[in-house]
Amino acid sequence: MDERLAIAQLKRGDVRGLEVLVRRYQLEAVRIAFSIIGDQSAAEEVVQEAFIRVYQQIDQYDDGRPFRPWFLRIVANDAIKYVKRQLRLVSLDQIITTGEEDRGANPDERLYFEQAEFSISHDDAESMQALLDKLSFDHRAVLQLKYYMDMMDEEIAEALEIPVGTVKSRLHAAKRQIRCLLTQLDCVSWDR
Repeated sequence: MDERLAIAQLKRGDVRGLEVLVRRYQLEAVRIAFSIIGDQSAAEEVVQEAFIRVYQQIDQYDDGRPFRPWFLRIVANDAIKYVKRQLRLVSLDQIITTGEEDRGANPDERLYFEQAEFSISHDDAESMQALLDKLSFDHRAVLQLKYYMDMMDEEIAEALEIPVGTVKSRLHAAKRQIRCLLTQLDCVSWDR
């Protein structure tokens, strides 16, 4: 079934329209949510909730615009909100304890750990995910949308509701951060 017909069917209250959209976008949506969250079951939950919200709020969708960027914006934003919500759940005691353990580590051991963590091959998906996990959520989101979802800068801007210039700035900063992590350069600041 055509996407436009599925959306029209969904707007009439027929859930079969949603089935078409789920089949078409579920895998892509879970990949983007996972790349931001880093947890498969949480990513699947975020995507499921996003599809439910699409069903409930389909009347807010503008038929004149493409569905894919609109839906992926919902997924990316929900994934970022999920991660931020999880970060707020970390207690102050955990932060203090973790910080003390890091400060007490032998500097040589810490350097070895950092070097070992980023000696990766491009074919190693787990290592690449570990590298992406080091990026800020905003930087990770634009990289995922650009290189894994093959979206143009304008589509990313629309999906994340940010200016195109911000997309370009975040992409540049994210690539610089990855380059620094891979080459172990001493980078001053990654966020602008």
